[in-house]
Amino acid sequence: MFGIADVKLSNFYRNLARDSFWAVVGNGLGNGLLLLAGILIARLLGADLYGEYGVVKSTMMYSATFATFGLGITATKYISQYIQQHCARALRIIHDTLFITFIFSTFVAICLLIGAGWIAEWKEAQNLTLAFRMLSVIIIVKALVTAQQGILAGLGDFKNVGINNIFSGLSMLVFATGLTYLWGLRGALAALLLSQVVCLVLNFVVIRKHKKELVTEEQDVHNYIPELLRFSLPVAMQEGLYAICNWLAIMALKQYASEGDVGIFTAALQWNLLVQMIPNLLANVVLAHLSGTTQDKQAHKSTLRTMMVVNIACAIVPFAVIFPLCGFISTFYGAGFESMAVVLKILLLDAVFFSITTVLKSEFLATGHNWWLLIIRALKDLSLVILVYVLLLHSPQDWSGAICFAVAYVGASFIYLLAAICGYGYFKIIEHKKKVVHG
Repeated sequence: MFGIADVKLSNFYRNLARDSFWAVVGNGLGNGLLLLAGILIARLLGADLYGEYGVVKSTMMYSATFATFGLGITATKYISQYIQQHCARALRIIHDTLFITFIFSTFVAICLLIGAGWIAEWKEAQNLTLAFRMLSVIIIVKALVTAQQGILAGLGDFKNVGINNIFSGLSMLVFATGLTYLWGLRGALAALLLSQVVCLVLNFVVIRKHKKELVTEEQDVHNYIPELLRFSLPVAMQEGLYAICNWLAIMALKQYASEGDVGIFTAALQWNLLVQMIPNLLANVVLAHLSGTTQDKQAHKSTLRTMMVVNIACAIVPFAVIFPLCGFISTFYGAGFESMAVVLKILLLDAVFFSITTVLKSEFLATGHNWWLLIIRALKDLSLVILVYVLLLHSPQDWSGAICFAVAYVGASFIYLLAAICGYGYFKIIEHKKKVVHG
């Protein structure tokens, strides 16, 4: 006979499997469409101009990551904790999350708008001034989309997150084909903006529907902004440091190598992200379930163990498929991308490290160890900058700039992995000692 605990555990695994399915299938198709759009843009622009696109796009991604102030992750944690017993509180957190994100992302966008000319002049790329100014709008939209996805993850609606990402990826593919052909780099950036607007609108419709379902007679007028900001501060600092360090590393590659190397690395990184896709897509699922089971030690441990095995398997399988095809893949991109195969082979190692660290990262956040996570992530980000500069200046002569960056990227990820494992082990020892003292 099955007991209540067995039924509860069965439902837990069923929900985890359902959420994981939609996170992988929906977001996977969306990312696949983005990858196709990236290949089309690369062929239309060529290696050098695609390198400029890579510089602008990476600046947008890093700036938007910081502009969310970590509230996407914070929303997932808090909403998943309160959604069952405190609907009014969850509603208030949704409102406060979007409000803070809009204010902070607007501030970041204004700073970029004002400093666009200076950034372009500093990098001796005055032709990118308009492109950097276009980013001011994209950053606000991308930051809001990130916050919305964090909210939907907290609500457990991974199905609509996936569906909306598919439509966003499809719109990127359609817009990129025509606009890049007509207007080159500016058209590619316009396509990027339009695809994010599509995702923003679709997410807004879904969240609005959820808010109507959560409305109760109970009203929560408490201001959660200070509490959200306190939790988000180390997350925002982590993402800010990540943005700054990765941007500095890209700028170093552009300065000491060439824009072509940036383009090659950007193209190879897209395939690395494809290998990381499933572990990355499951990150919000892991965080939501770990946060929602902090009071249920058995379910919490089962989630951690299950997702660790799943993530490792989901990284190794595509790694084994793509690694022998690197040379063939590089031919998709046309002239100027011949050395991409070596860069891609190196970068693929990062995906295996990532599959483990993404689960440990969710564990740190779910258990409130976000300041420790900041320290561990800082080791990785600072290591990347140091390794990039050292390798670009002192690597063997037959190493291209893109190869130097790839080696530095993987080296920094390995440092992150070791630090995360040591940090997790330390907290388990502390937890065991507390049990012994109080037991």
